[in-house]
Amino acid sequence: DLNPALNADAKYIIEGQYIHPEDAAAGNDNNNASWRQFLVGTLSLGAYNLSFSGPTQQQQPAIEAWRAFDPTVAITPVDVPNDGRFLVGCTAKSNGNGTWRYEFAVQNLNSDRSGRSFRVPVPAGVTVTNAGFKDINYHSGDPYDPTDWSVSVSGGAITWSGGVHASNPNGNALRFATLYNFWFDADRAPTAANGSIELFKPGSASDPSTMSVALLAPSAPSNPADLNGDGIITAADLAILLGQWGGAGSADLDGNGSVGPQDLAILLGAWSA
Repeated sequence: DLNPALNADAKYIIEGQYIHPEDAAAGNDNNNASWRQFLVGTLSLGAYNLSFSGPTQQQQPAIEAWRAFDPTVAITPVDVPNDGRFLVGCTAKSNGNGTWRYEFAVQNLNSDRSGRSFRVPVPAGVTVTNAGFKDINYHSGDPYDPTDWSVSVSGGAITWSGGVHASNPNGNALRFATLYNFWFDADRAPTAANGSIELFKPGSASDPSTMSVALLAPSAPSNPADLNGDGIITAADLAILLGQWGGAGSADLDGNGSVGPQDLAILLGAWSA
């Protein structure tokens, strides 16, 4: 990650976060992180020479650096009742070929309950490709499972999922003072939508298990059954549906996670030529 030859135009950020029990008890613990840019120099004796660049951005968590370098990024706080705060950043940009790249960063600023999944809505008829995920590599005696979160596109959403607390309290969760990245391409332009973060640790009976978050997601096609986007429903769309039969894809018109008879009925009901 630090090799300049492998990361052209990369920008590197370091974050420091103060933790004090009295500050947290006073409800003043959401301004305790600050970030600063640093530069990566030459490799010497097995380590890269690092140097600071610019001033420290006080009382701003590291995710704010993304917005500082890219003003198209929107960042939304998500406050978990009786717990702490997540910050969700997102942007969507055209790939120039009829698809859009959706990028997300979720930072757990100070939530003890942590996060175990991240969900972005995907309307029926939208094709999702190139989904990806990046977390951190635990090491040096950390007890936590480093297994990457799995990704699935079904039920009207793309969802990345990690550990389950009941099965393994040390499963891969988005823990305190940690940031994970998520991305995918879609063949529809962005629109405002609501995603969600499912929490890892259980709370009390009255505490939520999932938190909603405003973000960008693919917009719905004008007619989801128009699978090839030519404005009419024909044999070409039927061929796409049959090619995805039994699996997932844009032809999952009823959003149940699998292309089957119900999707065929929807497409035939919309037949236009």
